[in-house]
Amino acid sequence: MTTVKICIALAAAAMATSATASSPGAWQEMGGRVDRACLAASGLQQAKIATDKASFPDRMPIELRIVEGYNRQSVIDVMICAYDRRTRRVAVTPASGRLGVYRN
Repeated sequence: MTTVKICIALAAAAMATSATASSPGAWQEMGGRVDRACLAASGLQQAKIATDKASFPDRMPIELRIVEGYNRQSVIDVMICAYDRRTRRVAVTPASGRLGVYRN
């Protein structure tokens, strides 16, 4: 998972600006909503947010999460989750082969 953390850190550093909420409480509430949506959408059992979070500015209202858990074959799996803050829609895709994540 170290490679995933490095990739997320680089992506976050590359962003020119960061999104801000109206208050720290509102930002925390939104973060919790994103985490819950991504965990549910992953379809993984014992799912958890595996690394730091990435937020984009309001002109691109996307939150990214890396979710780790067990798939239906009881193998640890990793998913990339994108959450649209405006529409509250979520999309997930397998992370295997992306961001340097490979399963043995």
